[in-house]
Amino acid sequence: MGEAGERLLSPEELAKLSQPPRADLVEALADSPETAIEVFRRIDRAYRNFTDGFGAWIATTQRFVAERYGTDGLAQVGSADDAYRSALLHGLTDEDITGRHQPDRADAIAQLIEAGDHVAAMAAFDALEASYRRIHDVERDRVASVLSQVYRAWGPDVLEESIRFSGEQTLLGWMPHDVARPAEVRVRQWAAMQKGNFADITVTETDDAFTITLHPCGTCGRQVSDGCYGENLDLAVVAEDHPLTFGQGPAPVYRTHVAVMHFVVPMERTGVPWPVIQCPKGLDAGPCRVMLFKDPEATPPEAYRFATS
Repeated sequence: MGEAGERLLSPEELAKLSQPPRADLVEALADSPETAIEVFRRIDRAYRNFTDGFGAWIATTQRFVAERYGTDGLAQVGSADDAYRSALLHGLTDEDITGRHQPDRADAIAQLIEAGDHVAAMAAFDALEASYRRIHDVERDRVASVLSQVYRAWGPDVLEESIRFSGEQTLLGWMPHDVARPAEVRVRQWAAMQKGNFADITVTETDDAFTITLHPCGTCGRQVSDGCYGENLDLAVVAEDHPLTFGQGPAPVYRTHVAVMHFVVPMERTGVPWPVIQCPKGLDAGPCRVMLFKDPEATPPEAYRFATS
């Protein structure tokens, strides 16, 4: 684990972490086919991991509802209307749907890279990336739709419980492993995760922490920009001054998971957030910041007091 006060990455390394996936692949193509295929597989995996994670989140939320409220309750979070509207909003195509679970799409690009046909490889990559983005956005909206239905049916306390339940079944199981790793390893994976979320990022370093700034977040930030909390989808806005909103409602329903999965539960277990995530206020779609302190146990309260006051 990196010591506070020690710079771990060069400006060039930080700039490389900040560049978009396409630039990573172009750079790798100039190196060797082996390097380019490795980089492409990593990019492809990051995109797929995010959509797989959305599916797990929906499934665990449905399990929570079924265990708490039975079949009648599950029916209340079963409407697919928002998913249909989201598919129309983001231009989801039949090719996106049929190709989603076909690994040969990625294999074909790897073969083009191996053959040295960089022009065709990049054209195929651009098409695949665009498809992943449409799928990502629809799956992201499906999560927010289910959360909206939970909130509207049973209120903020039950929504918080459902997010806690899902987090404990999924993301939070990774927390002990993550915080034990060296800071320079953590920042590389967190940067890759945000790129897999279709965020444009900038990575900076201070003596004590790495900060990944998202311009904007690829989930609720872009949802707000796309009008998903307005007439396009009418996803729920959590209005209450509640732990879900850091006591400062309103907040987009998707954003409420940050309070639970990255603040409430981690602070119960470790005394500090995991990691510090500084979201925009209210329904703002501005930049979001992920702060990874080099010594997580020494995360200073002033870094997250805004979110717990």
